[in-house]
Amino acid sequence: MFPRERRRAIAEYIDVQGHATVEELASRFDVSVDSIRKDLKVLVGEGKCKREYGGATRIEHERSEAQLLQEALERAGEEDEERSRRAVAARAYMEISDGDAIFLDVSRTCLYIAELLAAGDKRCIVTTNMIDIPTVLAKNPKVTALATGGYLSPDMRGFTGPTTISLLEPLLFEKAFISCSSISVQKRAVMADVMDDGLVKQRAIANATYEFLLAEQWKFSSRAGYRFASITDFTAVITDCADVALLGQIASMGIPTLC
Repeated sequence: MFPRERRRAIAEYIDVQGHATVEELASRFDVSVDSIRKDLKVLVGEGKCKREYGGATRIEHERSEAQLLQEALERAGEEDEERSRRAVAARAYMEISDGDAIFLDVSRTCLYIAELLAAGDKRCIVTTNMIDIPTVLAKNPKVTALATGGYLSPDMRGFTGPTTISLLEPLLFEKAFISCSSISVQKRAVMADVMDDGLVKQRAIANATYEFLLAEQWKFSSRAGYRFASITDFTAVITDCADVALLGQIASMGIPTLC
């Protein structure tokens, strides 16, 4: 479960139960108490619960029509993002051939690619730094799954840091499927939320023969902090974006878009 999903589930749990302790939530969602404290801080800032010593309580008030509308818009946006991720994953799956050695990084889109591999009949070797992917791939004996190891970040649900990069160094891939937090076509920049995640992506790109950028359409309008690559570092951009002008800008860089 990703942090945003977990926070939504925590808010719903507190809303139903009326109260929950940090330890109770950590056990229920299988994360550290520090992660829960961070989640509660975000939820308090969003007005979805009230912090108290050792935990949090439900806010006892009726939600306004504006709040209900905002929640409905947030749910609709999340559903659109899920459809976008699955569309990109389906197109990425088409680029995987029998016998490929591939890399999947930490993202929900890569998890959906893994689900397609688990349900399919392609023989391949998958290296990943996401802890959920090997479990999914274990369902298919034709797929060999390798986890990188390294420092396990519970919030990211994957391995990161210098040890992970060192363990990746001798591994070569036919294809690497790389996600991002945002893309600036104007600056040709591909960005990640945090530097450690970006550095792992850089190593995977360097070790691959073909590099595919997973670019859901909404990532072209968002911005994140650490630039780990340029659009021109990739063999192709896999996207569900239908903006002809934007796709034309990418094509002008000599990079094909696969839709």
